[in-house]
Amino acid sequence: MATKKALLLVLLLAVSAGALRAQWRTDVARLFTNGKDYREIADYLGPAYGTMESLIDKSDASGILAYCASRRNNPPDEARWIVEYFEANGGNDTGFAFLDLLNQSDVLGWLNAWRGRYPQITEIALVKGIGDKPLMPQGILPLVIDIRNEAYYKFALGPDVLEGGQLKPGFNVIALDANDLFLRPGTRVYSLEVKAAGLILRKEITLEVDVSTPRFSPPKTAPPPGQTAEYILSMYIGGELVMSSRKEERPVSLKLGLQPGNLPYGFKPDYVLHRDDPNPMNSFSIIQAIGMIYSLLKDLLKKRSKKDVEPPKIQTVSELTLTFKQKDEYNRDRESKVSIRLRTKNLPYVLSVP
Repeated sequence: MATKKALLLVLLLAVSAGALRAQWRTDVARLFTNGKDYREIADYLGPAYGTMESLIDKSDASGILAYCASRRNNPPDEARWIVEYFEANGGNDTGFAFLDLLNQSDVLGWLNAWRGRYPQITEIALVKGIGDKPLMPQGILPLVIDIRNEAYYKFALGPDVLEGGQLKPGFNVIALDANDLFLRPGTRVYSLEVKAAGLILRKEITLEVDVSTPRFSPPKTAPPPGQTAEYILSMYIGGELVMSSRKEERPVSLKLGLQPGNLPYGFKPDYVLHRDDPNPMNSFSIIQAIGMIYSLLKDLLKKRSKKDVEPPKIQTVSELTLTFKQKDEYNRDRESKVSIRLRTKNLPYVLSVP
């Protein structure tokens, strides 16, 4: 009995939600037909918008509210609702089939004009790489910006502008300095501004970088020739000791003529970076990155059965883990793990001045 009552309640709520959805559409369609008073439509639909739970309802409603604001020559309201339509609701509507054919065509045509110029960013992500190889040509950690339409942009870290220029529709890459990120791990908060169609859209991009590296404790005094040296191998993650073990090593006599290692200590993902190159970082493109990484992945690009293998696809992610092998200050091989997490959020938009 209790189960039947619960099922009946669910059905009643579903019917009520459906009726509410149908009701506002019916009311708006009538207002469009009866004189098409855009202020009256906005006065009815604006308060109703706050009570809507369905994303598709919100998308239809915000699209109509933006259209009505435009017809009333109200740029602030138009900007408010068009940003709501694209950013909060994804710009996905039902096609406004509840309106009569003429008004449906007007609303769709107006929104499609906005769709052709609105600087909608569809993705901000890291690049996982190709196969098991990280995509990091010239010491650059690529940050992908996928945008629907052409727009000017500014990318900054605090008050410092790192890059600026023009984003093209589709796949764009902002170059982050991997050495700086990995040698000075922590949290960085970037800002991205894109400007087009009288709007400046702002995004906050938070990059969290954590590096875990085993640490060696060398002996305080060198052991006598021929005797075994004993070391402590410790693994720290986030400053906390998670593993510790002893390591024994028989030292090599310098009489063998071996020169002590002189490799620099630290991360060196920029193995082909020419720091004297006058070209700015933002001249880097994803096409160049793919070309460089191909040379490191020849096995993936070999011909198989006399047919060219399809180039490997690039995968975008919000979390990334990289492993690097390096030499420590005692010329020992060490493996370090870098964990990167990307988070984004929308900031208030700005109406740009013509």
